Amino acid sequence: MTGPLRRLLLPLAVVAALLALTPVAAVADGPASRRPGVLRMQTVPPLPGVQVTVDGRTARSDAHGRIAVRVRNFLGLADRIAVAPAAVSPDRRVVFDRFRGSPDAGVRRVVEVGLRTVRRVSWSFVERVGTPVSVDRITSLRLRSSTGEIHELSGADLARPRWVAESRTQQGPRGLASKQLYYVVDSVVVDGTSVVNRAAQRFVPWDQQAWIIELLFFKVRFSAADMIFSRQAGEAVRLTRADGRVEDLRFAADGTVLVPDLPRGTYEVRVDGGGVSFGRPVSISRDQQVVLSVISPLDLSLVVLGVLVVALGLVLAGRPHLCRRLVRARRPAWARRLAHSRRPGRARRPAWLRLPGSRRPAAPPHPEPADPPRIEPAVPEQPAPVPTAVPSEQPAPPPTGQPTPVPTAVPSEQPPTGQPTPSQAKRPVAARSADPPEVPSAANGAEAGVPANEARSVGGRSGAAVAVTALLALLAPVPVADRPASAAPTRTTPATVSAQATPIAMSAQAASAGMSAQAASAEVPVLAYYYIWFNPTSWNRAKTDYPTLGRYSSDDTEILRRHVRMAKAAGIDGFLVSWKHTPQLDARLAALVDIARRESFKLGIVYQGLDFARDPLPLATVRADLAHFADRYATDPVFDVFGRPVVVWTGSEKFTAEQIDDTVKQARRRLLVLGNAKNVDGVAAARGALDGQAYYWSSADPVEEQTERKLTAMSEAVKRTGGLWIAPVAPGFDARMIGGRREVDRRDGRTLRASFTAARRSAPDALGVISWNEFSENTHIEPSERHGGAYLDVLADLLGRAVDHDVLLESHATSDERPWGLPAWGALLSAVAVAAVPPLWLVYRRRRARSAVTPPTQRGAAPRVDPVDL
Repeated sequence: MTGPLRRLLLPLAVVAALLALTPVAAVADGPASRRPGVLRMQTVPPLPGVQVTVDGRTARSDAHGRIAVRVRNFLGLADRIAVAPAAVSPDRRVVFDRFRGSPDAGVRRVVEVGLRTVRRVSWSFVERVGTPVSVDRITSLRLRSSTGEIHELSGADLARPRWVAESRTQQGPRGLASKQLYYVVDSVVVDGTSVVNRAAQRFVPWDQQAWIIELLFFKVRFSAADMIFSRQAGEAVRLTRADGRVEDLRFAADGTVLVPDLPRGTYEVRVDGGGVSFGRPVSISRDQQVVLSVISPLDLSLVVLGVLVVALGLVLAGRPHLCRRLVRARRPAWARRLAHSRRPGRARRPAWLRLPGSRRPAAPPHPEPADPPRIEPAVPEQPAPVPTAVPSEQPAPPPTGQPTPVPTAVPSEQPPTGQPTPSQAKRPVAARSADPPEVPSAANGAEAGVPANEARSVGGRSGAAVAVTALLALLAPVPVADRPASAAPTRTTPATVSAQATPIAMSAQAASAGMSAQAASAEVPVLAYYYIWFNPTSWNRAKTDYPTLGRYSSDDTEILRRHVRMAKAAGIDGFLVSWKHTPQLDARLAALVDIARRESFKLGIVYQGLDFARDPLPLATVRADLAHFADRYATDPVFDVFGRPVVVWTGSEKFTAEQIDDTVKQARRRLLVLGNAKNVDGVAAARGALDGQAYYWSSADPVEEQTERKLTAMSEAVKRTGGLWIAPVAPGFDARMIGGRREVDRRDGRTLRASFTAARRSAPDALGVISWNEFSENTHIEPSERHGGAYLDVLADLLGRAVDHDVLLESHATSDERPWGLPAWGALLSAVAVAAVPPLWLVYRRRRARSAVTPPTQRGAAPRVDPVDL
């Protein structure tokens, strides 16, 4: 039994072994992707709850976005995997975007599943101070994503939440990456005008679901004043909004009306009631007071009265006989008594009491040689008789104090020159001396040697002079309506106190005039480096602080105007504008030049001779750009800081002196081209090929380092070549956001003060403040969200100025201006004086013309009488 059984078991064992080994060999011979296995996936971004279905099997991602699902093989997985859109949370949805490579590679590695996420967001509107704004006031809202997607919302959509794209995936060198999207507010329209700065407010849905959009509403107080008399006028203000809607706002008891939430924009306003008012545009972009002018009925009456006076004067100017009749007919009793008292021996009226139209005597061209000068007696009790050559039967002189009878008119025949008249021959010398001295007048013009017409013309000329003088005296105290933005209140210094010296101290002030002139010459221009390269997207990179004016664009001319006014109020004389010849920067520079011209502000140029990689531009490009600038602005007074425009060439230190001279030789005939050497060796290397140096040293620490020594050495090196030296002043420095490693703390203004002192001690020709708005390196002094206006105040204090923080005025704003006008009496007298000038001038011209055409034989002398001033 043993033998046969053994023979039977041996073949069975061989067959079992073959059957056991055959399937293993078949699988081993096939590809790995055909075998069943576990597919491992990773969601990008990593989100929990993402559902994936493969071959009917469903799996969800864990908290880290990892998914594991068993599959029968790894062939054709792209068609077998389904990622269903799903809400992973109440406010977030996911949508499949892409795989990294082919999912069949999951047999060897983890498969990345890219997802796009959508977020449910909502928004609300507030004013600048945080007061909520009802959505009913909003006309439309426009949102723009970083991918260019536009959302235009209006009506009921403004109050509903909205699903917006939150993120998307993109292929990177290390696999898929999720990129978060952001949205900017392009516009919010209220009453037909946008009340946000375009792209200034940015929201990231991944971080924030509830957006708070700040609207630019301002408090505006309207009032109206009489144009001439500066009184309150009108009953209401008619306000026409940008959408055409008209609103009547009635004045309160104090003559003003306050609109607490007026949207930013330009409005047309005029005054209802109280007279005539013409509509005028008013631009609103801050809390302000607007004073409107009204032509009241009293103003119109004054104008009509002036016209009538002028017309009457023109009529009477050609008819002197009418003037005499009017004067005689209306001559009051007091005038007749005054004329009676004007006899010899009576005191004459002072000259300042005579009316402008009265006859004024003209001085004789030649004195009469026969008549000795008449001398008044030294107030004797009884004048002593003086022997004369006249016959003894002449009557004795009247006692002192008695009026001398007025002599009768003498015949027209005049005695020879030098002979006494009959009346003179009958009177003793003592009596003649007791009379007031005879002054030639229009009545005895022949005796004075002046024709009667010419003597009378003197009166018209004097009257015109008096009228003009009175008009100027009235207009002298009129306040100027327009106050320049730079008229910030200055601090009281010894110089200003000495300017108010009393007359007793005038001699001492004159003695110190030389020292004052020397001190004034020591003042140097203060220029701030200014950048015009800002776009709405510029604020998204390497910024830790933002301006209080919002994330502006350099295309906004209102921003440029405000910057100029703020800088000027702080004592800054001009900007050194960063520029190179491109269409965009050319347009921005032209806009800034136009604003600076109107604001009496100076500009210089910092030519950016380096590209973005800090490599120098070709010399041919530099030469052409400088020629373009010189052709356009070489004679513009805005750039007249040192007689010619100043251009600082950044990158000039990378060239030899010969290359520099060949590049700027032509431009230096019309420009002052400066370099930006960084040490004394750099100054010497230029060898006089430039007109000076402007060192851009923003990373210095004047508190911890000896910066004054280096600046002084560079100044001396520049002065030896006869060049200009612009010394740097900086408030601090931090460029770590753009790859820098150095930080200079601002120390609450102590760094700026130390830098200013070091720069001043280097005897500069100008100070270059670094900078007005370089936010990437954090050297800005422009008012910002983090620092406010602190560093502008520090600089103003160093310059002896006090910053007026209300200098952000619109071109049409009149917030801090008093209404122009005159008091009632001043306006009336001014109108009378103006109306009197033309008739007096015409009288003067007419009488002069008559005197010119009248033959000498017909110019008879008028009767000689004592003049009487009426």
